Amino acid sequence: MQPYKTILVGLDASQAAQFAFKKAVNFAQAAAGQLVLAHVIEASAQADVPQAVIAQAQLEENHAFQTKLAAYRQQALAAGVEQVKILIMRGTARELLKKQPTDLILIGQTTQTALDRFMLGSFATAVVRDANCDVLVVKNH
Repeated sequence: MQPYKTILVGLDASQAAQFAFKKAVNFAQAAAGQLVLAHVIEASAQADVPQAVIAQAQLEENHAFQTKLAAYRQQALAAGVEQVKILIMRGTARELLKKQPTDLILIGQTTQTALDRFMLGSFATAVVRDANCDVLVVKNH
């Protein structure tokens, strides 16, 4: 079995993402691999919201996650991970997986109701379904 050389962790504002980040750092340390800190800004499909409002919200989310991922990057570097990349993109999980080759993906398990999954879709489900590599879904503990 080959070690994981490129480890991608999907990050959002959830506590589950923090747990996934910690595990991703451990994998990157063990493999002396590259850690990719990723956040996807998904397009909003709300027809009743003006496009300018959506664009402003996406811009604010991008700025907030630049700051958040920079802090995660500093933590990873301080823990001894030498190669840490930040990737923030607009699109979908599928587009992220096509853009960033990786050996292992870590994502936090969020608690969504069945209605949430039906209405919004599940990012974790999309990643597990579309990934061409191993995926680790990290629980909140």
